[in-house]
Amino acid sequence: MFRKLKIELILINLILTGLVLITIFSGIYVLMERSFERSSYMHMTKTSEMEDIPPPPEHPNRELISSENFFIKTDKIGRIKETSSNFTLSEEVSYNIIKNIFNNKDPRGTIIYESFNFRYLKVPKKYGFIIIFQDKSFDSEVLRRLIIISVLVCIASLILVFIISLFLANTSLKPIINAWKKQQSFVADASHELRTPLAVITTNLDIVLDNKNETVEAQGKWLGNIKLETARMTKLIEELLFLARSDSYEASLSISSFNLSNAIIQSIIPFEATFIKYKIHTSYDIQQNVIFSGNEGRIKQLAAILIDNAIKHTYEKGSIDIKMHTIKNKIEFTVSDTGEGIPEEHLDKIFERFYKVDKSRSNRNGNFGLGLSIAKSIVNEYKGNITVSSALGKGSMFKVILPFN
Repeated sequence: MFRKLKIELILINLILTGLVLITIFSGIYVLMERSFERSSYMHMTKTSEMEDIPPPPEHPNRELISSENFFIKTDKIGRIKETSSNFTLSEEVSYNIIKNIFNNKDPRGTIIYESFNFRYLKVPKKYGFIIIFQDKSFDSEVLRRLIIISVLVCIASLILVFIISLFLANTSLKPIINAWKKQQSFVADASHELRTPLAVITTNLDIVLDNKNETVEAQGKWLGNIKLETARMTKLIEELLFLARSDSYEASLSISSFNLSNAIIQSIIPFEATFIKYKIHTSYDIQQNVIFSGNEGRIKQLAAILIDNAIKHTYEKGSIDIKMHTIKNKIEFTVSDTGEGIPEEHLDKIFERFYKVDKSRSNRNGNFGLGLSIAKSIVNEYKGNITVSSALGKGSMFKVILPFN
C-alpha cells in the first residue's frame, strides 16, 4: 500500500517538474524563434531600402555567426532582372523560387526548395519587385542546439527530482507508516484485551446456565467473576474512548481556575488505604495555594494515574514520594517510588499504548497499559512535558512540567 503511494508521489513530482520544464523551454524556444524572425525581417527591410547589399566578410565559421543575405530583382510579372553577386543560383532554381513566391500572396515568409531554406521579403518597387532572401541555417542551428541543451537539462533535472522525491517520500511517509503500524497494533491489542474479559464472562455464564436450579447465592462466585470482568471491560472501554477523543481533538473541557495544591492532595486521599495495606511509606511535599487554570478533573486523573502506577510497581514496605512546586512560570509535579525500576531499553516506549514492561504482572494487576498513555495525552493538552527516569531495582521518578495557563 505504502509502496504504491510512494510511487504515486514520485510520479506526481516528476510529471509536474516535467511540465514546468517543458513550459519554460518551449517558451524560450518560441521567444528566440520570434526574436530571430523579427530581427531578420527588420534587417531585410533596411536592406531593401538600400537597394545594395555588400558581400559579407569571409570568416571560417561564417555560417554560425551571421545569416547570409542575397536579393533578386524582378519586373512586375516576375521576370528576373538582376541577382546579387554574393550568392549564386542556377537559372532554373531562381526561376522556380520566384515562381513559388509569386504564387504565394504573402509578401514574406519561408521558402524551402531542394536543399535551400530561406526567409524572404518581397518589396514592391517602381521597376517591379526586389525580393530579399536570408539564409536560415544560423537560426536553425542555434535553435537545434537549444533543443539539445533543453533535453539534456530536462533529463538531468528529472533525475535530480527523482532522487529528491525518493528521499522526501521516504522521509514524509515514515511517520505515516509508523502511525499506521501503531494503529494496527492498537486495534490488535484492544481486541486482545477485550477478548479476555469476554471469554471469562462467557465461561462463567455457561456455568450459571448449566446450574439453573441453583440459587443466586450459591452461584455468587460465578456472578462475582462476571461483575469483576464487566468492570474491567468498562474501564478499558472508557480509557479507549478517552484516547480516541484526545486523538480526534473532540474532547471539550471546561476550563476554570482552581487550587492545584488541594486537587493533588484530594487525588492522594483515595490511595491511603492501599498505602496502609501494603505498608508503603509515603511523603508529600506539596506547595500550598497554587492556583492553576485548566480542567480540575483531568489534573486529578493525571495525578491518580501516576500514583496508581507507583503503587503497582513498588514492593511492600517500599516508599513513594510526591512533590509539587512552582518554578518560575512552570509547575513541576513528581512522583517517585522505590520499586522495581524500568529497564533502560523500555524507557522510550513506556508511554506507548498497551505497552507493558512485565505483561504477566500487568495482567494480574488489571493493567491494560493505557494509563501512562492517558497521562501523556493529558500533559500534551496543556502543552507540557512528562518524562521518566529510572534505575533497575532502585525505583522510578515520573516528572510532569506544566506551564501556567
